[in-house]
Amino acid sequence: MASEPADKKYKHMIPLDEQRPASMERRSKLISVEEAGKIIASKKIISTTGTHSSEAAMTLIRAAIKAGAKDLTLIPPTTTSIAADILIAAGCLKKLYLSYVSFEFLGMAPAFRKAAAEGTLEIIEADEPFIQLGTQAAAGGRPYNVVQYLYEATDHPKLNPELRKTIDPFTGKEVYAIPPLRADVYLMHAQAADIHGNAQSWGGNRQEPDKAKAADMVIVEADDIVGTDVIAKDPSRTTIPGLWVDYVVHAPYGAHPCFSPGQYAVDEDHLRMYVEMGRDGRAKEYLDKYVYGPKDHYEYLELIGLRKLFQLRNMLSL
Repeated sequence: MASEPADKKYKHMIPLDEQRPASMERRSKLISVEEAGKIIASKKIISTTGTHSSEAAMTLIRAAIKAGAKDLTLIPPTTTSIAADILIAAGCLKKLYLSYVSFEFLGMAPAFRKAAAEGTLEIIEADEPFIQLGTQAAAGGRPYNVVQYLYEATDHPKLNPELRKTIDPFTGKEVYAIPPLRADVYLMHAQAADIHGNAQSWGGNRQEPDKAKAADMVIVEADDIVGTDVIAKDPSRTTIPGLWVDYVVHAPYGAHPCFSPGQYAVDEDHLRMYVEMGRDGRAKEYLDKYVYGPKDHYEYLELIGLRKLFQLRNMLSL
């Protein structure tokens, strides 16, 4: 991994006095989906959160694909499905830190499976501790994190070139060093956010704060944009503060076809269709219809259909 200047400062570590702008007037961080897509496409290393088919920042991912993102490295959450697979299907990924990419009971991830079999994707065998501890190392500005015996009984030292042995200076014993997994941009889905970037993830896997601090830029997509007074009424629900967020995108049903806790259920029919089309060699047909075809996010939602979207919202109350 590329070394970083010793004097480099990360925004969450800079003293508050230095972080404050010349004007104390708070500014809106709202941008369009299309603007966000272009920003993401200009980066090289992206990071995401979510669990399986839940809380993926799918609107931002589709926007990045549409904006022509190429040669990306993805640091996913410990488990993911369509968020990673669709980037592979679109030819956007060069490198993937792999813990789990699949569609659970719906089957294997078709684009990932094909790329792995053909050797067209650089895959780093990164299990859950590697991703979590690597993210925490980057979030804390540390050179690495360590584990003791975890990898002795596995093939990870052979399969993961970024996993190194080092000596514990206190005991003199060998330990495994996990490098910091730092991203250019972190993409987060939130159920609610205000225009200043204070974002609430009502489900989440609690990786969000570390992921945000382990990235040079944070872009949040939110199902709902709410007033700052709404955020202030229940500050304990704020997952990451606006201080860490660079841009906010309003994206109703933004995680579709994934689950957004408290907002709408997973679109199992859509995920099944994606898996079947990918398995049948029709990934391009899917991308043309659902990614490249719609002129904007709202046309994508029209393609999914009002009836279906309402059904997904109502499923949470059944």
